[in-house]
Amino acid sequence: MKRFLRRLTYPLCLGIVAFILVCACSQSNYQDATSPTSSAENCRIIKHPMGETCVPLNPQRIVALDILSLGETVALGIKPIAATIWSRTEINSEVPPYLAERIKGIVLHSYSTSQPNLETILQLKPDLIISPSDPSSREQYKQLSQIAPTVLVPWGEISRDWKQHLKETAKVFDKTEVATQLLNGYSQRVEKLKQRLQNNRPQPFRASFVYVNSGGVYLGMKKSFSGTILNDIGLLSPKSSNNLSLPISEESFSEIDSDVIFIGCYQKNDCSTLEKLRGKPLWSKVKAVQNKQVFPVDFQSWYGFDFLAAHAVLDDIEKHL
Repeated sequence: MKRFLRRLTYPLCLGIVAFILVCACSQSNYQDATSPTSSAENCRIIKHPMGETCVPLNPQRIVALDILSLGETVALGIKPIAATIWSRTEINSEVPPYLAERIKGIVLHSYSTSQPNLETILQLKPDLIISPSDPSSREQYKQLSQIAPTVLVPWGEISRDWKQHLKETAKVFDKTEVATQLLNGYSQRVEKLKQRLQNNRPQPFRASFVYVNSGGVYLGMKKSFSGTILNDIGLLSPKSSNNLSLPISEESFSEIDSDVIFIGCYQKNDCSTLEKLRGKPLWSKVKAVQNKQVFPVDFQSWYGFDFLAAHAVLDDIEKHL
């Protein structure tokens, strides 16, 4: 009996030791992928709103979550293998015109729920996941970081500042100099555009972005994406508040005191609302409407928030003004 117990105990002990070693190795591999305890020779420690992540020095299979991360990485000269993009339907990925030509070869996955599908991301076998820091990504962070090293780039934490977001994204890839060059190029273009506008339109004038979303009409304010760009050029109304947008009722159309209006619709059915808007008597009394200075633009570009969208906005201003 004792001999039998010894024979049983020996393999049982070996099994326990083997199990402990496997667990230790698994934990080690997990830390190599996601935690700051990884070897600095293989990765760089990046601090972000959810802590620290050891980012591979030369990631090859980057997955961008959200159109914002996709646009920023492409602007920095980095091409992800795939991106997950929120869409009204999961059938077609809705890519802004300014980005379409730049992302050929990148696999796009649409999701219409509040969060991208973790199983889809897992199947992509990423070695880096990058996303703006928002409620949905923060909720999924633990699961995402078990798939691959994950960095949530500050977004709400920096008050949706698109210029700072480009800089923060550049830090992840050690491309801060590239971001600086890009932003300097933007500033130079803005200055040239200001000069051209002064030459072509010597009288001071104001411009604004108006959009229709779910049947409602909104005026972009100073902290909106388009608002920051119009403000950089000196075209935004001084009356503009430090908000993202202002709902505009039919009775308050007169509050749109701009000489020029750029207008867009969020969805196709919003465009029909836009047509009805143009038939309203009070709309016809808006200064820009009377002067035939209302120009249709792509909503996604003007609502944008990434660096490439900013240049798309400047393209429209140059084209129409």
